Amino acid sequence: MGRVRDQALARAEISVLGLVLALTTLGNSFVLWVLLRRRKHHAPMHVFMVNLCVADLVVAFFQVLPQLLWDITERFQGPDLLCRAVKYLQIVGMFASSYMIVAMTVDRHYAICSPLQAYRGGEPSRWNVPIMVAWGLALVLSLPQVFIFSRSEVAPGEFECWGHFAEPWGLKAYVTWMTISVFILPALIITICQVRIFREIHDNIYLKSERMITYPPLLPPPGVSKAMSKTVRMTLVIVLVYTICWSPFFIVQLWAAWDPNPPDQGVAFTILMLLASLNSCTNPWIYTAFSSSVSRELLALLRCRVLPASRRTSLPDDSTATHTSTTTKDSIY
Repeated sequence: MGRVRDQALARAEISVLGLVLALTTLGNSFVLWVLLRRRKHHAPMHVFMVNLCVADLVVAFFQVLPQLLWDITERFQGPDLLCRAVKYLQIVGMFASSYMIVAMTVDRHYAICSPLQAYRGGEPSRWNVPIMVAWGLALVLSLPQVFIFSRSEVAPGEFECWGHFAEPWGLKAYVTWMTISVFILPALIITICQVRIFREIHDNIYLKSERMITYPPLLPPPGVSKAMSKTVRMTLVIVLVYTICWSPFFIVQLWAAWDPNPPDQGVAFTILMLLASLNSCTNPWIYTAFSSSVSRELLALLRCRVLPASRRTSLPDDSTATHTSTTTKDSIY
């Protein structure tokens, strides 16, 4: 017998997904447009934010949009190949967005905690190794989706895109693996990097103060620049929002998989599952808030005018205008 659909819950789910899709698409498209217009300004953080925007757009178009259409039609409409492709791309977006934040944090850690090595590479490399690794891992680690999910008949003449596990413990192993690889392991790496970054900044500020008291310098002692500190703060905010958005999702997933009597999938359960996608909405707006150049572009766009090229390429107060290089970080991962 086919399932009875909760129409109120379905409408709430469709509304939330539609709002998330609109906000994610508009925000990331705007920031991506601004950054691509300033292609001559090769700040490392700009490169990371371009890729983070692309990853979040993958979430919008290949995770949120298919789920929205799926909820509207109630049943999955499409052949087996489309089912497997959708499930694969949905996880690619999750991995890419998560791992891009890890790559960005590792890059800031490398630039601040090992500045001499960061400068040693000379001219910037065309290929950014952390970004390539992040995309490569996202594409490879999502492959099990192709074999787990398939188009299945759930009722006479009714088909769904379901996951199938050969063993009873398969679902527990799958949810646990996804939680570790998408959330727990990235969060652990990010935490270690952030702790070391703030320790380095604290020591730098303390030593700088001691030098200025003991030896009034003719020149200011080298240290962490204001722009770099601003970039670190931006990265920290992105990480905190990432944790807040994804924690309920994975907690609920683990609860449903491991509890013999899982909670009923009511309104609260479903909305918590959907709120994880809000992370892809927030990243571009966080970047806009911390980047004076991007915020100027936003104000100009809202006033229906475009900043001249000279204004776009001369941005000394931009939070992303750091002086680090990503050419020698081949051994980060």
